[in-house]
Amino acid sequence: MSTAETGSSETAVSPVESQTFSCAEVWGGNRPIDRAIALPGVRGRVYSSPCSGGRGGDIHYVSLCGSGLISRACVADVAGHGEAVGSVSSAIHQLLRSYMNNSDQRRVLSALNERLAKSNHAVLTTAAAITYVSPMRSLSVSYAGHPPAWIFRAQSAEWERVELDSRSLDSDPFVDLPLAVADETKFTRATLRVRPGDRLLVVTDGVLEAPDPAGTLFGQERLEGVLRDCVDLDVGTQVKRIVAAVSGHTGTAALAHDDLTVLLLEFDGGPRWMGIPLAFKNRAMRLWNAITGRGNSRSPRESPALGG
Repeated sequence: MSTAETGSSETAVSPVESQTFSCAEVWGGNRPIDRAIALPGVRGRVYSSPCSGGRGGDIHYVSLCGSGLISRACVADVAGHGEAVGSVSSAIHQLLRSYMNNSDQRRVLSALNERLAKSNHAVLTTAAAITYVSPMRSLSVSYAGHPPAWIFRAQSAEWERVELDSRSLDSDPFVDLPLAVADETKFTRATLRVRPGDRLLVVTDGVLEAPDPAGTLFGQERLEGVLRDCVDLDVGTQVKRIVAAVSGHTGTAALAHDDLTVLLLEFDGGPRWMGIPLAFKNRAMRLWNAITGRGNSRSPRESPALGG
């Protein structure tokens, strides 16, 4: 999908190697980024490269709830320019903040879809929304017309697609559609239990639809071949291998065919039995900071809504 000309608080090439999150934080943007991220029970890396080299139509956001237990990530691919991407970015940021303490990401997609469908800048947008509740090791994934994610099971050392089961809604034509297509769209989800070492991969179509000089797309099979060849590598190196494979396929390091985003997460479990005490501690600290004036509900490292 095409690129955008909208603002962002990220630097073009981030000088920070790792992003560790505080409670009630939302972070993200649409500029070039290659950064490690660390959340309770999960670590990973996000790589995003706009084809114009500046600001792009791929958007990534990550949030952590006020109790420090619910982590959420959203990757969106906007078919638009400038103000259209700014509108989508702003809506994602606001809704991730509004719903950061809710464990069901379908509410985020539903609210986002309704807002974009009624917006003056309504534009076709695909999205993948992910929620991870660390004490329960529960992973939930939803899509709005987005390419399905892949999950790696450490026990079997195999990758597989995370498909959604929407059979109960077979009679409804408005299921898991791209955003802004129909405001009555319903969103489903897949819920999985993960173990330490399991991984989740989300990409935009800039990966799968990357063409070689003859026009042959990179595709699912090539990507899965790369994943099988580097199962023993760390998250950061695995992301680099994916990007290098796409670059090699296109025959250019510039990757000018489309915006491209790769989000790879690895789950390390976390202290499951400490979940409830941790939640009370985090809530108490936020309340104390609010009373004493030492902090507020917005993290100082939070990326503001794009387009401003």
